[in-house]
Amino acid sequence: MMDEKGAANQFTRREERRLLDLATDYVRAAFPNPERLGCPGSEALKSIAGRHLKFPEAEDIVDHIATCSPCFLEYNAIRRRSRRRLVGGTALCLVGLLLTGLIWRLATPMRPRNETIAQQPPTPLKAVLDFRNRTVKRSDREQSSNERVAPHLRRALLNLSINLPIGVEDGLYSVQFRNQFGQSVVNAEGTATWDGSAETLVTAVDLRNLAPGEYILAVRRGNSAWREYAVILD
Repeated sequence: MMDEKGAANQFTRREERRLLDLATDYVRAAFPNPERLGCPGSEALKSIAGRHLKFPEAEDIVDHIATCSPCFLEYNAIRRRSRRRLVGGTALCLVGLLLTGLIWRLATPMRPRNETIAQQPPTPLKAVLDFRNRTVKRSDREQSSNERVAPHLRRALLNLSINLPIGVEDGLYSVQFRNQFGQSVVNAEGTATWDGSAETLVTAVDLRNLAPGEYILAVRRGNSAWREYAVILD
């Protein structure tokens, strides 16, 4: 005669069916996968349903079943056709893994199945610096204090457009961000062209690793003298 502890640990076929029915309704609506991307195949599903795979090998497949409507439905159909009665600890473990996968998916933002986090590059932000009112020959260090209002930039990956003083030439420019010791901490290149209202230098810079504070933005065409402008990174 089974003791009370054994009865409490028994996982009945009716309880299993109820949990799988609830899970099936959710997976069908939440995780459509009509292209069957990343599906393990019918043989793997049959192995899971028939308990032919060891759990360390099956964890990835179980996680996929829990988050793929076609695979979950196919697995459920295979299980129902099978004459084996999945009861006790093994059935509880299978259903528990499936439900754990569902809960994990609810708490995790969805992303396309054919992409990984490593394949998703950060999106650059657009930023504009306007130095059109600065003189061509003098840097910020040589101008009066009322001219040296330093613009602010975010410490981010930037697609940066720099409106240069009128009179500079088109061409390829070197771009540097220098710290308070005059050391270049970010180097880039960009092309300056006349857009009808300003000579605009376009470049991409990564400022994410810099500390907040004041820096010098230095630009020059070829081997000409550097033009320097104070900027503040937030």
